Amino acid sequence: MGLKILLHLFPLLGLAHALVLARTPTPCAKLPKPHIPGAKVISITGEEKHNLTVLQQPPTLPIDVEALNICEVNVTLTHPGAFDTVLVQAWLPLDTWNERFVALGGSGWLAGPGSAGLAIPASEGYVAAFTDAGLPGGNAVSPELWALGPDGKVSTELLENFASRSVHDLAVVGKALIKAFYGCPAKYSFWDGCSTGGRQGLVEAQKYPRDFDGILASAPAIYWPEYVMAELWPQVVMYEAGYYPSRCVLDNIVNAAISACDAEDGVEDGVVAEPAKCKFDLSTVIGTSVICDGGEHVEITEQAASIVRKMWEGPTTSDGKQLWHGMPIGASLADLSASQDVNGTAAGSPFFVPDTWARYFILEDPDFNAANINTEKFISLFRKSKKRFDSIIGSANPDLSGFKKAGGKLLVWHGLSDQLIYPQDSEQYYREVQHVTGYIEDTFRLFLAPGVDHCGAGFASIAPGAVPKNPFRDLVTWVESGKRPDALEAATTPNAKTQFTRKICAYPRMAVLHEGEDPTVAESYECAL
Repeated sequence: MGLKILLHLFPLLGLAHALVLARTPTPCAKLPKPHIPGAKVISITGEEKHNLTVLQQPPTLPIDVEALNICEVNVTLTHPGAFDTVLVQAWLPLDTWNERFVALGGSGWLAGPGSAGLAIPASEGYVAAFTDAGLPGGNAVSPELWALGPDGKVSTELLENFASRSVHDLAVVGKALIKAFYGCPAKYSFWDGCSTGGRQGLVEAQKYPRDFDGILASAPAIYWPEYVMAELWPQVVMYEAGYYPSRCVLDNIVNAAISACDAEDGVEDGVVAEPAKCKFDLSTVIGTSVICDGGEHVEITEQAASIVRKMWEGPTTSDGKQLWHGMPIGASLADLSASQDVNGTAAGSPFFVPDTWARYFILEDPDFNAANINTEKFISLFRKSKKRFDSIIGSANPDLSGFKKAGGKLLVWHGLSDQLIYPQDSEQYYREVQHVTGYIEDTFRLFLAPGVDHCGAGFASIAPGAVPKNPFRDLVTWVESGKRPDALEAATTPNAKTQFTRKICAYPRMAVLHEGEDPTVAESYECAL
């Protein structure tokens, strides 16, 4: 899920109203403990760091950041009765502050990006902060060290921290530190996160609508109990078939679908513009020979095509009732359909998020093998996941009336070739919010990026679409000037086979090419229904 994330490069904005700091009302080393409702501060430390260099740490920090002058503050807190120890770290610029605060979200099983994630926004004048939510181990791919308590049962207090509580604490702490250090509050407060971080942002809008003026929630992991289980469906399909297609075969089937549906929007660019409308006939690839690693010729079988069809259709009950969305056509199948060799026999290799969710949280059994479950067992786990955990980490409350009343702005973007968190989730949430909250165009904007994979990381060569260039900048502009974004600027990643720019239009509009104009430049398109 969240490992394939490059943090947004923060925009050079707002220097016209930045504060050049000659002094601070409270020295860095003497900042008072902030008051946090429902929590107790154990300790606070502050240290000035001058001419700091933070070396790139892909994927968290894609570039070196040099010459930072910051006050680094570490606040350690606990929630009475929870027996947790939570860290909130903030970097406050010593020289020039742009009067903005940004809190950064996590990825996978991490609640925050770590210190390296603060470097870019701090270099642009933001006060930047994150929290570890008190989750021991700092492991993005496994909650093994914190999911279960000494009694072998789910640690609900730590799960609550991960789900929502620590995100609100982060906002409270960050704002308190700013007021103490600079002698005045931030003019604007923002949230920025993708995947797990996107889900955290939506929780803020739902539960704590006055924490942030603007929230960027990219590829949000909403409907957590359902979507995480749906990620296991490809493994169920392969296990029941007793057949595990190679990545080469899966990639070739997906590429065939992309080729068949590519031109449906009038532009041949290697991208399926509307996956839901792609009616690719899988029978057309059965019996075809594809060249795989080492020049080996492999035939695509009817069994392989049937497996892919079920993955695209999504999980259903025995009577045909749809449980959740299927994988979007055009997205890579490699991560969720991975397999491995076990003593000479092919076996499933579940993606780490649904695998650990099933083992530690649903069944409280670390030894459970999530690769070997049939449809009946899957349905049981799916329903148990939703029933037990939706109220804790569902993160999909469609009532945003409080956020709307507070004047908050929510910008969500999602790749239509997201192979991990399906874009249909974000579409569904937008429609539900629209139904419950009413008119939301001045509060909530959704952007769906054709051919873009999870968080726009660009690791899936199968997903060559145009990635939003700087949605955080668009959010800042929307919040501070009231200019609602109707389209995001986007461009293909450097490793894409075809280079082009594109407009990503606010849902439900799409980019439509002007007749006779250059299809490789964004200016040739307009947003239309």
